[in-house]
Amino acid sequence: MRVQTKVTFFGTEAAIPELGGETASFLINDEVMVDTGWNIVENLRRHGIDPGSIRYLLLTHMHHDHYISLPSLLYYFLITNKDLSGLKILGPEEDLQPIMDHTLEFLFLGRKFYPNRSYPTIIPLKPGDRYDDEHFHLETTSSLHPVQALCYKYTDKKTEKSVTFTGDTAYHPPIVDLARGSSLLIHEATYGASPANPLKNGGLHSSAMDAAEVAKAAEVGQLALIHGLRRNIESSIQAAQSIYSGPVMWPAKDQTILL
Repeated sequence: MRVQTKVTFFGTEAAIPELGGETASFLINDEVMVDTGWNIVENLRRHGIDPGSIRYLLLTHMHHDHYISLPSLLYYFLITNKDLSGLKILGPEEDLQPIMDHTLEFLFLGRKFYPNRSYPTIIPLKPGDRYDDEHFHLETTSSLHPVQALCYKYTDKKTEKSVTFTGDTAYHPPIVDLARGSSLLIHEATYGASPANPLKNGGLHSSAMDAAEVAKAAEVGQLALIHGLRRNIESSIQAAQSIYSGPVMWPAKDQTILL
C-alpha cells in the first residue's frame, strides 16, 4: 500500500540536454507523466515501468522540447496493443488539440494505419480549470511564457501531499497563490544564478532567485530547481538558498523524491 507521494525525475536539463542527460520531465506516483522529454519510452522502461500503463500525460505547454517524444509514447500503445483511450492527455487549450491532431495524423495516416484503434482522450485546459481523478486533484493557473502555458498543483488524495510545478515561465505572482502550502515546488531556473533581465527576457524564463521568491512567498515544504544548464547547478542552489530557507535541490537524472 502506497503511503508516500513519489516523484521521479527523468531529466532536469534545458531544451537540448547534454549527452547522457534529459530535458525537464518527471513522473508522479508511476502513473502521471509531466511533459515527455526527448526519450519518454526509454525513460519509463529503464525504471521498470510499462509505458502502456501510464494513465495521464500532463503537458505544461506545447514547445517542442516538452512533447517531442509524444509520438513514440503513442506508438508504444499501438504496437503493444494497449488501449489508447485509457491514456488521458491534458494541456493548454490553445495548442493541445491542433498538435494532437497533427500527431495522430502522423501515426494513423488518415486511418490507413491502425484503422480500428482508439485515440487517446484529449482534455484541453485553460488557466484556473480543475480536474479530479479518484487518486488526485489538479488545480491550474497560468505560467508567463510566449505560448499559453499552465502551472499545475497536483494533490495526492491518499497522502494529502501536494506538488506544484511550473513548466517554463518568467516570475509570475499567480503561481504563489497556486503553490501556497505545497509539499514540493518544482520551478524552472533557466537563468541559474543570473537575474532575469526584463529587457532581454523575450523567452520568458526564470532565475533560481525567481524560483526561490515564489517558494518563500508560498511557504512550500521544499524547492526543486529544473530546466537549466548542468554547469549552473551549484550556483543556482546557492542563490536560491540565500532567499528561501527551506530545502533546495536540483534533482539528478533518475532521482526519486518521496513526500
